[in-house]
Amino acid sequence: MFKTLKTLLAGILAAVIIIAIGASVYTAFAAPGTNIFSTQSQTAATNGNGNGNGGNDGTGTSVLDIPASDLSAEEAAALLFMREEEKLARDVYNALYTTWGQQTFTNIASSEQMHMDEIKVLLDRYALTDPALAPGQFTDPALQALYTQLVAQGNLSLADALKVGAAIEEIDIRDLQTRMAETDNADIQQAYTNLMNGSYSHLKAFTGTLLTQTGETYVPQYLTAEQYQAIISSAGNGQGNSGGGQATGGQGQGGQGQGGQGSGQASATGGVAQADLTAATTIHGTVVSFDQMGLSLTLDDGSAFYIQLGNSRYSQSIGFAPAIGEGVTVYGFPGDQGVYSAITVTLDSTAQVYAFRDATTGQPLWSGGGNGGGGNGNGGGNH
Repeated sequence: MFKTLKTLLAGILAAVIIIAIGASVYTAFAAPGTNIFSTQSQTAATNGNGNGNGGNDGTGTSVLDIPASDLSAEEAAALLFMREEEKLARDVYNALYTTWGQQTFTNIASSEQMHMDEIKVLLDRYALTDPALAPGQFTDPALQALYTQLVAQGNLSLADALKVGAAIEEIDIRDLQTRMAETDNADIQQAYTNLMNGSYSHLKAFTGTLLTQTGETYVPQYLTAEQYQAIISSAGNGQGNSGGGQATGGQGQGGQGQGGQGSGQASATGGVAQADLTAATTIHGTVVSFDQMGLSLTLDDGSAFYIQLGNSRYSQSIGFAPAIGEGVTVYGFPGDQGVYSAITVTLDSTAQVYAFRDATTGQPLWSGGGNGGGGNGNGGGNH
């Protein structure tokens, strides 16, 4: 009898402990201030092979750490659209993985789900109704038509499928750049920056896999050649050490190093334009556009010129945000990727000088760990 009672009491005590642990876990995840989407903890599940360029390391800042601001109708509409556009990427990639079995698609689809989740945090914060429907279904008619078109195109061949993936990331980058410029809410800007860094890495993943799998070199369809080249050559090469596992389809690591995924430290010069300061020059022009990665200028002689800055987070950290029409003087050099890279940029209006590379060596000033989160992935396992 005593043995039975002892067994019963032990069972009750175990149940109480389990309930208490469950309550603690629920409290931790449900608490409003919990950093569920810290930019250093969004490591996608990956399981692939190859060498790849990871994206930039995160800041450790959650969108929930940033105070909410008043939301305009345009900002609300942009959040709703971006939620569905990230869903379109996820749904197309899942559909194409079913067709081709190429691991790159399912790996990046997992990352797109996290992009969707980050936007959903903002929808909840601002009490917006989630437009996301079942897989393959969209509230926005234009996105519904685009989904149907892209899946059909991607089903033609593996090469077409990988080009579809790259095109989606180009569209995503372009739309994020547009919407970034239309909001002054810091939490929204943080989320868009995270998503854009992820898209930079996804674009490299798809184009790299296209090259290794088919021998084809991708030609950008929605970004300018200068913008595309700056993205492809911007991220650091290093030995990644991500909890996410091996590189995705030969490109990236830990979810392609998106916005803080992974913890690898980049080498000082890997993946960025190498400096030949003997060819450094000073040029002057007017800003036509600023895409976080570089400047499009109209030079004094009327010609168009693109300046690579190299790291969007670094540009933000030093407060570099030139206005359209601003006159600038750029000291820089032609890099080994064929893109002119800035050492310093001086604004005409204020004479303020922004430094992007060391004036003596051409060394990127963000290279001391700012490009972690990816690189040549040799890790193993699934997150």
